[in-house]
Amino acid sequence: MRAPAMDVDRFEGLIAVQHAVTAAGGNLQAVMQAIVDAKGAMPQATGTVVELRDGDQLYYAAASGTSAGLVGLRLALNASLSGMSILTGAPLSCVDSEQDVRVNQAACRKVGLRSMIVVPIPHRGQTVGVLKYYSDRPAAFSDEDMLVAHLLVGPIAIGFSSVAEADAERARKELAAIIQLKEELVANVSHELRTPLTAIAGSLGLLDSGAAGKLPEKAHGLVAIATKNAQRLTRLVNDLLDIDKFDSGRAAFTLAETDLRALILEAVTQNEPFATRFGAVLLPSLPTDPVIIQTDGDRLLQALTNLISNAAKFSHGTVHIDLRGQEGEARIVVRDDGPGIPEAFRMRLFERFAQGEKTSQPGTGLGLAITKSIVELLGGSIALDPHVAQGAAFEIRLPLMTSERKGLAA
Repeated sequence: MRAPAMDVDRFEGLIAVQHAVTAAGGNLQAVMQAIVDAKGAMPQATGTVVELRDGDQLYYAAASGTSAGLVGLRLALNASLSGMSILTGAPLSCVDSEQDVRVNQAACRKVGLRSMIVVPIPHRGQTVGVLKYYSDRPAAFSDEDMLVAHLLVGPIAIGFSSVAEADAERARKELAAIIQLKEELVANVSHELRTPLTAIAGSLGLLDSGAAGKLPEKAHGLVAIATKNAQRLTRLVNDLLDIDKFDSGRAAFTLAETDLRALILEAVTQNEPFATRFGAVLLPSLPTDPVIIQTDGDRLLQALTNLISNAAKFSHGTVHIDLRGQEGEARIVVRDDGPGIPEAFRMRLFERFAQGEKTSQPGTGLGLAITKSIVELLGGSIALDPHVAQGAAFEIRLPLMTSERKGLAA
């Protein structure tokens, strides 16, 4: 009896994958790319990714479809369905990303992912990665699709057990060397820029104060422009240094028992002069009881300053900073009444150098990325509240200190 047409197409697709894998000649990267490029084996997929584990991270080793440009992307191991599959060694599926609390909805929307299946790649008793198929439609995958995905994992697993394993190790080392070179370049260039920038800013300050003689009125305006841009460049250098420290794991954090009420009041005091320049008023709303967390106060103050200063620039009058402690979490909300954030830009909010196209208040484009890194390294999370109709509201969530942890800290 002749098989249904769809079954024949899929069978032919699997044969095509087999030929492509054979042609790869045992090269692991070529094998992975051949599998993600094969359309016939999983025709409903709009994207395919092989994600491999590297310590406490995942990286995109091969990708196609709407994820084709993301090869090399790194994610925290515990921040995705793929990471969960690696940690548990179990195949997993998502019927609808908009309803599944296990997935990062913003990341899913970025590539148009609504449903997916994730199959672990075994090697020597461990899970070294996953093969992921996803679709832009909910419930696009069946049990049969999961079985096909298991079949396609086989060549990748064999590749890890062959001479291609040496290729993978060499590629990993080369990638690590490239990353280290990039980090050193950013750090060295940033440090080298600091000295001349300090000299430029100091000289401009002396000119503006009249230390070299009275300046013509037009010259004052030019000095002011130069000073403003020197300050902006200094902020960029400092932000680049912070990003480099977070990426390389060299950022120093000193944890201590902290009452968030006092920290927020300090953030308000420090940022009031800046807010006044933009005609904004900072209005904190704090509970009467202490809200105690274990955190690095200086780093969290840096994160709050980024949020408050952004809100002040775009506010039409008042910036609200609300603090609440509930359900084992401290929740800090920084809300402005400005024009809000366009829907199309929201998915890129926390990306580096991301800025709205029509912003009249340019910055370095690194503030929110730094804030996100700080909050997550402190064990918390940050998100834009999509339900705020007027303006923008960012919510930071951090774990409260329980009575047991307070006892240990004492």
